[in-house]
Amino acid sequence: MPTESEPQNLSIADIERQLERLAAKGELIREVDAHGESTFSAAKPAPLPALLVLTFLCSLGTGSLWTGLPFVAEHDFNFTKVENLWLAIADATVYVVVAYFSGPLLRAVQRRLSPRGVLVALLVVQTLICPLPLMGSVWGVIATALGTSAVAATLWPVVESYLSSGRHGHQLRHSVGLFNIVWTSAVAAGLFMMAPLFATQYTRLAIVAIGPCCLLSALCLPWFPSKPPPHLDDGQAPIVPPVYRPLRDATRSLLPTSYLLIGALGPLLPYAIAKLSVAAAWQTPLAATWLSVRVFAMLGMWRLRFWHGKWATLALGAALMSGGFFVAMVAGTVPTLIAALAAFGVGHSILYYASLYYAMSVGHGEVDAGGHFEALIGAGYIMGPLASLAGVWIGGEMSVQWCVLGVAALASMLAAREWLRWRRNRHTTAPSAPVKH
Repeated sequence: MPTESEPQNLSIADIERQLERLAAKGELIREVDAHGESTFSAAKPAPLPALLVLTFLCSLGTGSLWTGLPFVAEHDFNFTKVENLWLAIADATVYVVVAYFSGPLLRAVQRRLSPRGVLVALLVVQTLICPLPLMGSVWGVIATALGTSAVAATLWPVVESYLSSGRHGHQLRHSVGLFNIVWTSAVAAGLFMMAPLFATQYTRLAIVAIGPCCLLSALCLPWFPSKPPPHLDDGQAPIVPPVYRPLRDATRSLLPTSYLLIGALGPLLPYAIAKLSVAAAWQTPLAATWLSVRVFAMLGMWRLRFWHGKWATLALGAALMSGGFFVAMVAGTVPTLIAALAAFGVGHSILYYASLYYAMSVGHGEVDAGGHFEALIGAGYIMGPLASLAGVWIGGEMSVQWCVLGVAALASMLAAREWLRWRRNRHTTAPSAPVKH
């Protein structure tokens, strides 16, 4: 039996069989010329247009559910604030649990099913559970909401692996930038598109419509390789400023905090809008203010560079989100609510994109944060409604705002600690060593 140091004498037939197996797994591409000769080459990444179309359609569906569900539950099923908050907690809990274990689950499934096959299966499951709200029972809506959270927690890691695998450097950063613009645009569009249904008693049809979106998105999958190609490393080790590392560490607490605020805002927003006597058909477009503004703010963060390496950028994002949340909850006029939601959207785009930028700049090699990072974001979605419930139990609307902002402030102290540590050590910090992506 040959050892690793001994060369193995493979015949041409053996090599051809190995190449065929790799091609069958999607790790190589086989091309046959006019003479019947086979040529093998490295697998190419999923075409960006197909990936972005799939992202838009899937985000349009999940956006209609995650951002529109509180309005549907309140309009069609007369959910109270407390009931909507509990539904948000249940959604987030399912997402956290499934996301945390999605890695081992996908590895076990992929022994029999390729990643592209996993996407097909998930889209089929999503399509099948979407009609459940038509049963007329509140349990149908709850089952669809929880099922969609489970599907999303498994689907997006696979989609993101297709996005990053086979790309590196500027190509990867450009692709990720477009990816974020596309999914945020789709989530905002979902609330606008469901608005006409609020003039009827069947707003639940907005949830049912996720099914056709999934079926359309499945049409993009023939352009995907059966599995993501190996991740490319261009061999270059970029040098980053010393401040990038503490900024990256600070965003690791600020990003989950931002989702805490989103998790609190979503279930309460229908009631904040309703008290302003806004017509039903205009409620979801008004709620989409922060989602729409977030798209343009994120575009600015992507294309502009003056904010790189600035602590003030993170402070501004945190202030805009916190202030926007507070004012939105107490707003007495529609213009005030619009301004508050716009500030909230700008704040989230700052924290989200800064977190993404510093993570990509410094790299992930030091910490295996995959499932734990997803769990932290999901924990934000859970803690937001829980803090709101604590405020409801204490009594009074102001108690809700102060409970949410109090928990957010405690979470943000971790980011403040990174800033204080950097100020103390910045004069003694050696120049940053090259860091590989």
